[in-house]
Amino acid sequence: MSITDWYIAQFRDTLGEPLRASDGIPDSENDDQLGSRRIPTALRDYYRVAGNHWLNTNHNHLRPLSALETVDGYTIFMDENQVIVQWALRNSDREQDDPIVYQGQLTNSTHEWHPERYSFSRFIIAMWRWTLTGEDPE
Repeated sequence: MSITDWYIAQFRDTLGEPLRASDGIPDSENDDQLGSRRIPTALRDYYRVAGNHWLNTNHNHLRPLSALETVDGYTIFMDENQVIVQWALRNSDREQDDPIVYQGQLTNSTHEWHPERYSFSRFIIAMWRWTLTGEDPE
């Protein structure tokens, strides 16, 4: 199963309804926002199928591709709702299809980065399940 198909199935199972075409962002728009920047396949595919979904800004905030920010060798893609932590992918991992997510906490004007237990595709779905149910997936 492709990552795209997996996202579609996870949204359907989590929300009880399918993703709509309007929930995604077309590749041409993604390419315009990214310019020459490269991002992992799992991140690109997520924006393609669910980048405009309401869940992306309901609690924690998935950044638009144009607002991805590189700090200390990490590309930040999501901000916690109180901006206490941010989530990012390590730039050295960007050639991987589905790299591990890192959580960054700002301490003394620098980020302290720690790996999460999930790759991007698993992390993003676990985040939205937690947002909707309060349950921490294993």
